[in-house]
Amino acid sequence: MRVETRILAGVLSWDKDGQYYLETLMEDRYLLVLPQIITLTETEEKLATDELAELHKGMNVIARCFV
Repeated sequence: MRVETRILAGVLSWDKDGQYYLETLMEDRYLLVLPQIITLTETEEKLATDELAELHKGMNVIARCFV
């Protein structure tokens, strides 16, 4: 089985186990490829996934995800 990745835009979140995911407008959830640099869409700021904090949860981002 081959796993593909795509760059997607959506809302950043993570579950209680610490797995980061992106929720798209269509309410689909995709796990983030770690580690990576994500882009905050409102400010175009680049941020490494190891720098994420609670304040980033719910922000709109662009990130590479497993599909």
